[in-house]
Amino acid sequence: MKILRILSFSLLIALMAATAMAQMSKVGFVNPQRIINESKIGRIAQDDLARLGKEKDRRVRDALAQVERLQDALKKDTLSVTEQQTSEEQLRMAVRDYEKLVENSNLEIQGEERRLIQFVMRRADSILQSIAKEMGFTMILTDPEIIGYVHGSMDITDRVISQLNSSL
Repeated sequence: MKILRILSFSLLIALMAATAMAQMSKVGFVNPQRIINESKIGRIAQDDLARLGKEKDRRVRDALAQVERLQDALKKDTLSVTEQQTSEEQLRMAVRDYEKLVENSNLEIQGEERRLIQFVMRRADSILQSIAKEMGFTMILTDPEIIGYVHGSMDITDRVISQLNSSL
């Protein structure tokens, strides 16, 4: 019976210590999308991505125009059977190339977008660390999708944006 009391008491002390440790934790929050959208470096990265997107779009439009030209050529009744078969094969290849170009362009843009976000967030990382130390945060969350509520004093996004902008 005495051992049971000692174990219960030890368990109670351990539980109280864990609760006290949890209460000492301070969690901050930063919204990466706002950093990308509102910081100077984020806007520069978005401009670079937009230029890449325009170039990819131009290439896709050129490939589509080629497909449309081949389709128009096939609609003409003046083609011989051999010319018709050749044109159909050229059209199939042009459509296949167009679809591949669209897929590759989308993948390349998505990859570039990830790289730019990583670049901006790496630049923000040292700022996050210094703010965490200064304000006593034990953790800073960065995913707004999993956060239900953030008290305004815990959201340090504006401060990170300001410090990022002043570092340029």
